[in-house]
Amino acid sequence: MFPNFFVNAGYITSGLELWSGEPCGRKYFRQRLWGSLSGAHTFFTDLDCYLKHLELDPITGSDPPNIRVRASQGFEAADYFMSAYWVWAKLIENFADVGYDASTMTLMSYDWRLAFPILEERDGFLTKLRFAIEALHKSRGEKVVLLAHSMGSSLVLYFLAWVTREEHLGGGGGGADWVDKHVHSFVNLAGTLLGTSKSAPALLSGEIKDTVSLLGPIGTVTERYFGRKRRKDLANTWGSVWSMLPKGGNTIWGAGADLQQSTDQNTSVPMHFVPLQSTQPAPIVSFTDSRSASNNPSCTLQQNTSIEHNNPKNNTYLHASHLQNIIQKFSSKTNRSIDEVIEFLEQWGNGYGSTLSAANLHSFKKKDQLTPDLWHDPTSTPLPYAPSLKIYCLYGVGIQTERAYFYKRNCGENGDLSGSNCDNTALNDPPFIIDASVNDPSRNIKKGILFADGDGSVPLLSTGYMCVDGWTRDTNGLNPSGVNITTREYKDKQEFQVDDPMRKGPESGDHVDILGNVHAMEDILKVVTGFEVETVTTHLESDILNITDRIRINLLGRSTVT
Repeated sequence: MFPNFFVNAGYITSGLELWSGEPCGRKYFRQRLWGSLSGAHTFFTDLDCYLKHLELDPITGSDPPNIRVRASQGFEAADYFMSAYWVWAKLIENFADVGYDASTMTLMSYDWRLAFPILEERDGFLTKLRFAIEALHKSRGEKVVLLAHSMGSSLVLYFLAWVTREEHLGGGGGGADWVDKHVHSFVNLAGTLLGTSKSAPALLSGEIKDTVSLLGPIGTVTERYFGRKRRKDLANTWGSVWSMLPKGGNTIWGAGADLQQSTDQNTSVPMHFVPLQSTQPAPIVSFTDSRSASNNPSCTLQQNTSIEHNNPKNNTYLHASHLQNIIQKFSSKTNRSIDEVIEFLEQWGNGYGSTLSAANLHSFKKKDQLTPDLWHDPTSTPLPYAPSLKIYCLYGVGIQTERAYFYKRNCGENGDLSGSNCDNTALNDPPFIIDASVNDPSRNIKKGILFADGDGSVPLLSTGYMCVDGWTRDTNGLNPSGVNITTREYKDKQEFQVDDPMRKGPESGDHVDILGNVHAMEDILKVVTGFEVETVTTHLESDILNITDRIRINLLGRSTVT
């Protein structure tokens, strides 16, 4: 049995407590603002105060003045969300059943809002994680097993890059062989390895599938109470959302490989696979306006006065005319690739431009030298030297997952075009919104969103590409010591259970439900105990191998042309 050490990886699933705040929030001292029923009550009764304490400073990426919100600690930080919605609870109970307790396993919760570098700068999280692993290793005499879920898997990869780099290069100074000495296995559960598509609309317009799907009075009330602008402004202060933007650029996401028909596919999701159009790269954002912004020079941007008023460093906010030029340029073209979307987000910065902290902490372009702003990207940052390390990629498939979006410029009243062509009209904030009128079932498009295979939150392209190709190919240098990679996919099989009505059953492949998937839990227990671990072998249910083949062909084709 190996000492089991796991990081609470779920984005938004660990509790956040208030330690100091503005006068309106002092009554919530040490109460959970996030992850509890009391926090939900605060959201509905005092939204302004609630958001003021959950947002970060957009310029520093850390705490706003006079406010300190910190992650809850211990197993109770992430066993349940909102009291009854289990997250890590089932796994913790199963670990206890095979002999684990608080002396042999640890849950390291963290402030999931922060960009990874700020986690170390503000909380010393990476240093604490390193020494906690070393302590378990020394006390038990065995290497540890790292288990992470969702964004936590990306954080683990960032940590592995950090701990092996020298301190003068921004690293932790553990040495090139630190991982090989201390870590036996890394279990990557539904990891956002190449990001997730829905980070882009969250930053562009404060929207995802769940908000776009709200209809009638419920949608109207939601928009008026906690609308797109407020959601967008909040998301842009959280560096973690930037860390989950799609990685790999047009080479991977622009190939549209997960949208094509395969003659020998073993598709796991009931969808139509549409051949990629001749134009490349495949867009992640398409504008549906009949007239482009460049043809409507009188369409101007309303200054984002609320941000300017609340920001103590409001002199960093871009001038409205400069914002207008950036926005018009972006919306003047029908299709925008992921590289173009990220470039726009960096220039725009929700109005702060290049002064936005998150934009400066993340790079999405390959460089000659590996710098800390690339450590979040596994397509640029090789795995550490660790020939004895084993990585297990476990994730669900067979659920329609957000992949690309159809947008329109936001010129109408209350964030709706309402038939307006934007002439002589001021653009609202956000300047673009998802066009929910776009529907085409034959192309997997519903309410302005194009879907592909995945686990309902993270596309298959993100969960699977590095595991079956990026780290297994000898020619790209991303796995220099030949770390053994095992990939297991779990086909989604949903069923209703009376005793657990909020979840989708013990064989669900859903992004969060995978934490209670009986087959995934069995595989995880085999890895952490070493019992019958030889039976945990690669098993694929999706079209991922054909997808990676298409990406290679696309890359070779581009190389030939150039």
